[in-house]
Amino acid sequence: MQSNHEVAQALSVMITYGFTFVFSAGMYASLYAAGRIARKPYLVRLSYFFAALLVWGVVGMLTSGQLDTFWSLLMLFAGAVYLFLPQMTWWAVEAFHRHHISVERG
Repeated sequence: MQSNHEVAQALSVMITYGFTFVFSAGMYASLYAAGRIARKPYLVRLSYFFAALLVWGVVGMLTSGQLDTFWSLLMLFAGAVYLFLPQMTWWAVEAFHRHHISVERG
């Protein structure tokens, strides 16, 4: 049985990595979209810092030894999806707009 100190330490590690993962995923997507919308390449480049931080959060959770196989695989999958989600969403939005503009113009 683990002591209260060990449980608290494990929780603090997982909360830190989990918060880093969630916060950096949101910042990555927000800055990427803002940079593309405003045509500001520096915001897109800054978003990649948060993408790297997202990877750090996932790797930290995976290497902490606190997750069983299911949760490790889930975090690995979620991290991979979140890395490509902003670009895929931007591609879909552009394709949607291109299609509707071409339909409106005949």
